[in-house]
Amino acid sequence: MQELVIDWEQAITLAGNNREFAKEMFALLVKELTSELIEIKKEHAIYDTKALRNRLHRLYGALCYCGAPRLKTTVAAFLQALNNKQYLEVPALLVQLELEINELIKQVASFQHESN
Repeated sequence: MQELVIDWEQAITLAGNNREFAKEMFALLVKELTSELIEIKKEHAIYDTKALRNRLHRLYGALCYCGAPRLKTTVAAFLQALNNKQYLEVPALLVQLELEINELIKQVASFQHESN
C-alpha cells in the first residue's frame, strides 16, 4: 500500500484527538517548508553535508508530530543516504523531497481553503 501524503488518523491522534489542532500543526509545518527547501538546496549546492544533515534531522523531528508519512519517509531516506555517504543518491532524493513538499503544501492549502 502506498503511503498517504496526509494521514488524518495519525495526525488527529498526534494532536490529542483534536482535528482542528491537527490542521494547525500542518499549517505551521507548511508555513516553513518552502524556506526550508531553499536552505536545503543551498546546503546541497555548496556540499555542506553537516548543515544539510542537521536541517533534515530537524525537519524529520517536526514531521514526527504531524501525519505526513510520505514526506517523513523521504526525509528519512535522505538522511540515511547522507549518513551512509551515499552521495550519488542525493540528487534524486532532493528531487523527491521537493515533490513531496509541494504535494503536502498543495493538500494543506486545499483543506485550508475548504475551511474558509
